[in-house]
Amino acid sequence: MRAVQRILGVFECFAVDADSLTLQEIADRIQLPKSTTFRIVQSLERAGYLVRLENQQYCLSFRFTRLAGLVKSTLGIREIARPIMAELSERVKETVSLHTISGSDRVCIDVVHSDSPLRSVTRPGEHIPLGAGSASKVLMAYLPEKTLSPLLTKIARTTKKTRASLLQELEKVRGQGYAVSHGERLLGVSAISAPILDVNGEVNYCLSLNGPSVRVQAHEKDFTKLVLKAVEGISRQFGGQIEVELELEAESD
Repeated sequence: MRAVQRILGVFECFAVDADSLTLQEIADRIQLPKSTTFRIVQSLERAGYLVRLENQQYCLSFRFTRLAGLVKSTLGIREIARPIMAELSERVKETVSLHTISGSDRVCIDVVHSDSPLRSVTRPGEHIPLGAGSASKVLMAYLPEKTLSPLLTKIARTTKKTRASLLQELEKVRGQGYAVSHGERLLGVSAISAPILDVNGEVNYCLSLNGPSVRVQAHEKDFTKLVLKAVEGISRQFGGQIEVELELEAESD
């Protein structure tokens, strides 16, 4: 397992602004000795996944392009998210839903309901005006300024809040990477939402855990961690660049 983590760590080193790296840069990024990194990189070069350039830097090979072409063309966010949503719902015994933005509304595009008789009920296809609620805040927090500005004007008028206070809320959401709401949209209902990143680093979807406030507030810290872990898993499969938490232990030469 450690070997797989290290290989993935090397691949994750590369980015749009770092498409070629020296051996030392790779070693620094995966936090391993240079000698250990060299053995990993050398194996990946022999296997055809890395290319050593004339300047002795390394880059990903076109082999990844071939593999990318094999990805099922119809694989969408629902197919990727559904198993992880079901697992999260089963674990926390609460409703888990998937949302996106359509105009000035957020739209539920999939939901896994809990078996609890006292539960939050969300319906696929349901349109809810952006504004209150953790899902709305997460989706708005990552909108381009040009798209967000007219929405804020409308929401400020409806909620009687200032644009400055709304922007401050969204900045906090971006900073911590999630949003929590208690009774903002429906009295007695709480939600924890987090963004899903796509291959371009953009946020067009978010995952929400919804349930009675009396239960969610009692487990807010643990539920938040589980939601963040779930969106990390979905984002990875959706092509998003997520910080890899590798258990990389330094080895002595």
